Amino acid sequence: MTTTPRKKPIIFVIGCTGTGKSDLGVAIAKKYGGEVISVDSMQFYKGLDIATNKITVEEAEGVPHHMMSFLNPSDTSTYNVHHFKDTTLRLIQEIRSRSRIPILVGGTTYYAESILYENNFIDSGKRTSSESSSSGGDSDSEEAKDDESTVSNQELWAELRRVDEKSAMLLHPNNRSRVWRALQIFRDTGIPKSQHVELQKSDATVDLPGRLRSDDSLVIYMDATTEVLDERLDGRVDKMIRMGLKKELMEFYEGHRQAIQHLKYGVMQCIGLKEFVPWLNLDPSERDTPTGDKLFKQGCDDVKLHTRQYARRQRRWYKMRLLRRSDGDRKMASTKMLDTSDKTRIISDGMEIVDRWMGGVDLFEEISPEPVLKGADANVILTCDVCSVTMTGRDNWRLHVGGKKHKHNVKKLKAQEQE
Repeated sequence: MTTTPRKKPIIFVIGCTGTGKSDLGVAIAKKYGGEVISVDSMQFYKGLDIATNKITVEEAEGVPHHMMSFLNPSDTSTYNVHHFKDTTLRLIQEIRSRSRIPILVGGTTYYAESILYENNFIDSGKRTSSESSSSGGDSDSEEAKDDESTVSNQELWAELRRVDEKSAMLLHPNNRSRVWRALQIFRDTGIPKSQHVELQKSDATVDLPGRLRSDDSLVIYMDATTEVLDERLDGRVDKMIRMGLKKELMEFYEGHRQAIQHLKYGVMQCIGLKEFVPWLNLDPSERDTPTGDKLFKQGCDDVKLHTRQYARRQRRWYKMRLLRRSDGDRKMASTKMLDTSDKTRIISDGMEIVDRWMGGVDLFEEISPEPVLKGADANVILTCDVCSVTMTGRDNWRLHVGGKKHKHNVKKLKAQEQE
């Protein structure tokens, strides 16, 4: 087989929290002459180096790292995916002008997607939100800024249905941030979000809006077995405490008290900060009391829980956004999943993938034989009158109707009808 070395390579090292992405990014950069761009939206903020697990100077081993510690946590303006995309694309050009390779490393997959694909988002012009234009998006970044907090979820959804029924029928009423974003798009542009999406689809001819930005793109998705990953994530919180998490949080709180007490977005979405707000709100003299210890322990437990939940969302993005949403007409990036369950093999296995790809071998994961869900099927709103519940997506519907609770309720209803 004849292979052609990469002319303008770009490498994405993404995936679940706690899988060794930073270490692999440094190893790739050292071997191939690269510079790392952070794709972790919480590492954009100054401070909280321990809480957000920023790479240290020693760990970076001289490899330049960009897009870290540049935002003021107290700034109330909304930094979003559009700003990130514009800055990062310029940065990629600068890195290439130095004859070096851009390596994007991090867990905010939504931001990575903005660089991997072109025309992937609706820009309403005002750029006040980071919500994806794709009907199947799973944003893990800042939510749309909701100026109608006195309006209920159902009322907000009803307003969306009035102006854009197609979009409304793909969103659960409780998914408030995306309902608000769809309304915002209509109000800012005068065009329903559903029409924007149709225009993008007609341009890209595929289910997900956007074409691959660079043909020489490699995505390494790092994962591990659930048991191993959960153990690592729990251990990481314990390590953060040993490294001085308490001191870091208290210093950060004193410097950004107003932001912590009043902001709902930005830095307040950081796992490792928001969970400790009840403890931080105590008088300093109370933080080392039994009450303070209890609140701090609860914060630690919440960080572990939220981090595990976040890892599952990252895994879902990889399967639904990167693998299963292709209908065969769209050029895909070379993509390989790296199982990091054995920590001793992370670098060697990761570098083997990079070496083969840099040599010109395209790499692709086998797509699950499960039926591929298009946007409408993945996001359609379905209501079970028997159980009085509403859910999103036909996959969830199939799981529901096959579940014990639904079957029990059906049996109970039939018994009542026969009385």
